[in-house]
Amino acid sequence: MKLKLPSLEGTVITIKSDQKEANRCYQNSLKTNRGVFAVTTQPPREEKVTRAEIAQEKRLRPAEEVLEREIDGKRFKLGKSLGQETQDKIAEVIAQHLDAFAWSSSDIPDIDPDFLCHRLTMDPQVQPVCQRRRKFNDERRQVIREET
Repeated sequence: MKLKLPSLEGTVITIKSDQKEANRCYQNSLKTNRGVFAVTTQPPREEKVTRAEIAQEKRLRPAEEVLEREIDGKRFKLGKSLGQETQDKIAEVIAQHLDAFAWSSSDIPDIDPDFLCHRLTMDPQVQPVCQRRRKFNDERRQVIREET
């Protein structure tokens, strides 16, 4: 069970719990001494943070070696594993449609940076768990193959 609500300070309060915890919380609410469980707050984004600073945050690295190309002052990266002909075709399409791409977050000023930035909230103390393999019958496997 997860509940998010705004606080008076402008932060977002997140309450995480399970069924047992919810029942315990309800039982405590019936008593005179009320308890709150697993409450976390997320501070609001500072007003002084610019979109350029958000764009410069640590990024993931590509899985393979890349080449950097430039067209009309706009730089983009292509995988080295692509053939030269494929690289040229991609560069040609990009050159024809330069105005269709957002080269930085400042190219799209009407979109809130909080909406653009995605962060995975993972607890570093929790160990990853390998899920069991799901087995499907032949008909479903064929549909999955076609979709992927």
